[in-house]
Amino acid sequence: SNGTFDAATRCGTVEYEVGGAYYVRKEGPVQNVHLYGVEYVPPNSTDVAMADHHHHHGSIKSHGWLETLDTIREVGRGLSITAPKKEDKDGTLVSDVRIGVFAFYQDMLIFPYLKRPNPRVGVDVSQDRVEQEMDVELEVAIMPDVTDDPFCPLPLHMWTHNVGNGLNSIEWKHFNRVLDSFSELMERLASESPSIPTTNNNSRQQDLSARNCGGAALAALASALHDSGGRATLITTRRPNHGLGGLRDREGNQPQPQRVQYALAGQAQQQRSRVSKKSNPYQRAPDEQRLFIPLQRLVKPTKGLPLNIFGVDAECNDGRAGLFYRELGERCARQRICVDIVVTSSLVNMPSASSSPAPSSMNVGPRSVHPNPREFLDVATLAELCRATCGDFKWLRAGNECGVKVGNGDNDNRGSFTGEQLREELKRSALAYSGSDAVFKLRCSHGVQVKSYSPTLPVGTLIGDGIVNSAELELSNLDSSTSVAVLLEHKLGGVQDTRGGGRKCIDSPMVFFQAATLYTTLTGRRRVRVSTLGLVTTKVPAAVYRSADLGTVAAIMTRQAISDLDDPNEGSLHNAQSKVFQKCVSILSNYRLYTTAKSSPVGQLILPESLQLLPLFCLSLRKSRLFRNSSVPFKAPFPTADERAYHIFYGRMISPNMSLQCVHPNLFRVSDMRMRDGEWITPPALETNRISGDEQVTASSMRPVCQLPKSLNPSIACLDEEGMYLLDDRFAFYLFIGKDVPEEKWRELLSVSTATGAQRVDGQWVNNVPMGELSIASTEAGHKLRNILKQLRRLNSPNLTLAMNLRPSYAPLVLIFVGRGSVYEEEMDSLLVDDPVGREKSYVDFLCDVHKAVREKSTTE
Repeated sequence: SNGTFDAATRCGTVEYEVGGAYYVRKEGPVQNVHLYGVEYVPPNSTDVAMADHHHHHGSIKSHGWLETLDTIREVGRGLSITAPKKEDKDGTLVSDVRIGVFAFYQDMLIFPYLKRPNPRVGVDVSQDRVEQEMDVELEVAIMPDVTDDPFCPLPLHMWTHNVGNGLNSIEWKHFNRVLDSFSELMERLASESPSIPTTNNNSRQQDLSARNCGGAALAALASALHDSGGRATLITTRRPNHGLGGLRDREGNQPQPQRVQYALAGQAQQQRSRVSKKSNPYQRAPDEQRLFIPLQRLVKPTKGLPLNIFGVDAECNDGRAGLFYRELGERCARQRICVDIVVTSSLVNMPSASSSPAPSSMNVGPRSVHPNPREFLDVATLAELCRATCGDFKWLRAGNECGVKVGNGDNDNRGSFTGEQLREELKRSALAYSGSDAVFKLRCSHGVQVKSYSPTLPVGTLIGDGIVNSAELELSNLDSSTSVAVLLEHKLGGVQDTRGGGRKCIDSPMVFFQAATLYTTLTGRRRVRVSTLGLVTTKVPAAVYRSADLGTVAAIMTRQAISDLDDPNEGSLHNAQSKVFQKCVSILSNYRLYTTAKSSPVGQLILPESLQLLPLFCLSLRKSRLFRNSSVPFKAPFPTADERAYHIFYGRMISPNMSLQCVHPNLFRVSDMRMRDGEWITPPALETNRISGDEQVTASSMRPVCQLPKSLNPSIACLDEEGMYLLDDRFAFYLFIGKDVPEEKWRELLSVSTATGAQRVDGQWVNNVPMGELSIASTEAGHKLRNILKQLRRLNSPNLTLAMNLRPSYAPLVLIFVGRGSVYEEEMDSLLVDDPVGREKSYVDFLCDVHKAVREKSTTE
């Protein structure tokens, strides 16, 4: 214990193994199990018959079934190589990591498994076992109930495979056999169950191919992992719309029901509405806000009314779906099941209204594409399930129509752009070093206490009311990207000097914080990590501003703004934007009032040295997809409710090193780069090997880095029509090619599978549009661009494990060809946050407003 105490006092953080009463899961440690439920999409299928599509929806370009199976195979290979060793009861080191896959299609769940023959009489047992392992038959178990009580029809060991014993093990061969035969099996099932049109009360035809029973698939995943715990991943192309957990198209222009009995969170009155004309939900702020609030919190039974008040009309279906996903999240959180959802739908193709046959001399390109015509996914509801279970919501927004495959530069031609995204996302979740069944608690010394977590609905589950002691945060899963934020407040009695020793330090007593995280490793070991921090208090406000960390301030402000948006009584986009501005003014006015800045001229805006970029961050946060206004006259809504909910999901877990970059993109010029731009440079200390023993810790974080191109302000004034630029908003990379860039110039960066052609844009034909699949060219400029992307993904992380989880997701490379029908051109324009965007002002005008408010507040006080 003395050694542990010394380590804690010397390093601040200590970790040790525990047992006994520290195991809180009744079924034992969480097992290393990875299950995948994949929507089966028949080859060359289109979903034009979806009954609940908007008027602007067409065929969806989605993930490929074969590519998904190949991706899961590669994840299994990675798990087999990286599986940790642990001791069994006999003391032998073994690796136990199981992986399984099933499909959901229309109105059934299909579980493939290998049936082993019965032992033969009179044959050597060991020889017979080997022959049995090779002589297995592929069978399927079908769960036809997707509406009432779907569950996993097989024991977990029958349809999962332990791939931890290596790539030469029989289990690995069995897993590959299942994947190799699954496609043929699904094609046979699909041919035996043709689409049969049915008629509902509105005499509207609905094709079976439009059904998605993803809710039932999630219930089956939870059923399969009930005893073992683990990670469940749903891969789908659209929202669940059939059976248990079916979600209505809330964004669609549909009439309201005749009688609605429900209550918004925080309200208790019964509401009524009559059938009204179809309207755009983005025209009114309350209607839009309902779209990005999860059903788990938006709809709940009216007080005093029984649960069966939910009938068969649309709004009542919302209530049943909300209760289903809420209970499913609570059940998965209790059993430490981490739920990931991967949605692979992209933009849909819509022929232009003014389209006409192209001149015969031109090689006709793809049809014109309208910006943002997407199927409503209800990201808010699905992502809320992921939040409650500490999982990830992955949305592969960009598809093959505009994405550029990056590869590794070694003639890597595996799969498509969408396949590359899916592979990287699944590998991030499955192969990252992580813990499970975690409990986090923060303790404070006398004089301060935990006020609340930030946001008020953090990732995981809060245990305790926090009145007597600080609440505990239970987490189904955690990794290097997990970030917890708490708000502190002063306690009655003030800060006391607890250092003792007869020293007089009344003017600067210490406060202490101790964060303890109890978790289970991948090998089943129960460990606790304790971090202790001691800080000196001060009576000088200037000292507080000098030690302020902009990243932490930005992360807390982002999380608090989301809490303001979640407020059940006063939450709105306008209130959240206003409070961001007010907090910025409050911080700067207090700096002017209580520091030496009060002697500065009144007409000068004085910013603290450590918070020089605070106004820029606040403006960028207001302009971000978290809080900006969607409705702009004569333009499609941006962001949509799904896009806003997606960014709110990641805003809840924003970390200090990502808080500013996620709202203020970085812009680089990738044409006419400097000589060393895009090349790897070794730090001089590593080249000369002049590192002393005391510098080994510093040297361990030093590695060759890629020199980045010159950065520019994200403003339209910095873009040249003859230049090529790379914009990084931490969620995606946008490769911007000016309309006057010659073809030979951009071909130095891009490789196109087919010849360039013509595309109709705004009623006119545009030549030299790249067709087919896009990838980074195998040229000097292409290699430099690939190196730049690799460096930006790492973000100067000291190791690859941290680099894998720094960004919210695997950022794709999206091509924007100015004036040539690029579907993301308007989106990139809105990311140039230094310019006036929507109803927000430019940075210079915003500074003037801040200065005016600071001056007024300072004068008043």
